[in-house]
Amino acid sequence: MIETFGKTQQNLLYALQAHKLGLTMDALAETLTITRTAVRQHLTTLKQQGFIEKGQRLSSGGRPSQFYRLSSKGFDLFPKQYSLFSEFLLKAIVSEKGEEGLSNWLYQLGTQVAQNFKPTTTNENMHRRLIHTVNIMNTLAYDAKIVEALPSQTPDAIEAMNCVYHDLAAHYPQVCQFDLALLASLTESEVLHEKCIQKGDNVCRFCFKKK
Repeated sequence: MIETFGKTQQNLLYALQAHKLGLTMDALAETLTITRTAVRQHLTTLKQQGFIEKGQRLSSGGRPSQFYRLSSKGFDLFPKQYSLFSEFLLKAIVSEKGEEGLSNWLYQLGTQVAQNFKPTTTNENMHRRLIHTVNIMNTLAYDAKIVEALPSQTPDAIEAMNCVYHDLAAHYPQVCQFDLALLASLTESEVLHEKCIQKGDNVCRFCFKKK
């Protein structure tokens, strides 16, 4: 994350985080106590990488000043507490609905999320659905791939190398219901969770059976 950047670029990013509307090149040079040329070089690099963007241009009577600000990708570099928030949320649902209620809620959520992608899978054969499903999973960071089945085993399976909510699943194994609902809806199949990272396997393996 932000720790992977050099110290000057970290300071530049922190300066822009503290000024949401952005800073000019001169203001950054003064804040970081480096030359304007050095600021320009760092801005060019970070802009090419998508972490900053040009903001508004303001005029104070002379030549308009160009502001630079963090992009959405830039804001994502800073620590977030999504996992902690999610744990509080799941805890509240268990308190209100019980563990079975949490399972049902997560399954419904997975089904609803799938509806955002499902129209493009209509009338496709199973293999095409699996390809589309893997592509969707990888946009969500599952690091998934299709595993071709043996001739006696149809259809193919999907394996995911990454459990995207590993820490949550350790306390709330019901979160796997989200995966099962998402894949069942996208593939229009029954899903068997054959292997699970949380249970000690190297991958999460999902097999499919036509409904």
